[in-house]
Amino acid sequence: MKIKLIPKNEQELSKVFLFFAPLVILLAVTINLIRDFYFLFSDALPHTQIFNYGVLDKISNQASYNLLLVFLFVFATVYLLSKSIGRSLILFPLFFLSCLGIVGIESLDIVLGLIFPNNLMLLGNTTFLLFFKLLLMLGLMGLIFLNLLAKKEASLFISSQFLIGSMIFYCLSLIIYRSEFVVISDNFFINSLYISSHIYVGFSFVFLAILFFLMTKGINATLYSKTLSSITFWGYLFLLPWTNYKFHYGSVLPDWIENVSLYLSLGLAIPLLSLLANYLKTVSTRETENLIIYELVNVSFVVFFITNIFQIVSSFSNLIPILSVTSFESAIRYGYIYSLVLIVVPFVYYLIPRIFGREVVYTKMESANSFLLKSVILLTLFINGLIGINSGYSWNAGANSGNPTIYGEGYLITWSLIGTPYTLNLFLSLLMLIGVFLFSVTTVRAISSGPITKVESVELIEEESNE
Repeated sequence: MKIKLIPKNEQELSKVFLFFAPLVILLAVTINLIRDFYFLFSDALPHTQIFNYGVLDKISNQASYNLLLVFLFVFATVYLLSKSIGRSLILFPLFFLSCLGIVGIESLDIVLGLIFPNNLMLLGNTTFLLFFKLLLMLGLMGLIFLNLLAKKEASLFISSQFLIGSMIFYCLSLIIYRSEFVVISDNFFINSLYISSHIYVGFSFVFLAILFFLMTKGINATLYSKTLSSITFWGYLFLLPWTNYKFHYGSVLPDWIENVSLYLSLGLAIPLLSLLANYLKTVSTRETENLIIYELVNVSFVVFFITNIFQIVSSFSNLIPILSVTSFESAIRYGYIYSLVLIVVPFVYYLIPRIFGREVVYTKMESANSFLLKSVILLTLFINGLIGINSGYSWNAGANSGNPTIYGEGYLITWSLIGTPYTLNLFLSLLMLIGVFLFSVTTVRAISSGPITKVESVELIEEESNE
């Protein structure tokens, strides 16, 4: 196993990110598990300046929303960019330093959050490094566009389109995100725009970039329609950034933006149906023998599909009063994250023989772990949705009866409805930690001692299509 910390080309840089990908996911899942323990058993656990639910929630958000997203985005970009342009990257040393810098700053934010917890904002990011992140990301974007101008292929690989879209909205989220505003409506507006652009678009587009790659090259299938792919790209690009405002329905936000969010969320049915048709038609032509990769890609798509269904259903006029300002939005938020995390597993399995020249030996442990990860993520998604629905019903019932449910007897009634699902979520978080750990073990074992095979060279990926 040879991994160079100072790589000379994108192939060697891909080795670094492939090796650390399971470890970054493991870090995010571990912090989430500790946070969940402090949420449910805060009275029984010791409290310090760091180990309390408020600070752990912010650190968990930084690890899940920022470090995880940036790392997986850079990982996918490093491998797919050179393949889509059909040549080695120009100005590679600057590209490497930009990638290292943005991942390093996101990691440093976690350390600074532990040292200065008061400077860590609600959704992650410390006030110290926000400006430097933006500068580095703009520099990385400039290098990517410079490489795209020198591409050999007339049309751009579809996965690269989604990666560029993710980068643009990530930069937008850094521009708009600030510390707490004095006016409450400003906080709601900026936080909604940040969640939509940073989490919804960011995670979705990195997921779709990997999905379009794996559902063609990963399982040896032919892309059904580039037109449907374009509808998916432009549909999500224009609709997803508006979809979070509806969860503040009836709040201090202007009525027009809440209504726009409702209608545009319903419009997500268009790119979702185009993606569904394209995916089903494409995978029907598959020629792969690797069922583990195929099933993991399938379930990750199902998680993404259900998450979008949650987005659309939550826009119905008779449901939005129940689901607004509740934890139902967390089910959607984590649905996008889970879909990306799950599809990274087959992505890593696919790349190990091509980058390291080592085959992944699929044993009963890999089969069992694949089933474990798929089951845990699907169950967690549905339980998060159930928590949002139950809390919404109880909060609305309490408000209509004049008995608030945020304290006293009303709170006890609400907790009786959501306490058990939260406990199940904690157990599922523990199972997910085990699954990600086994995934890490498989990755290290394959890289270090897997059977030797031919290493892939940098060459153009020509995207076949039925059109």
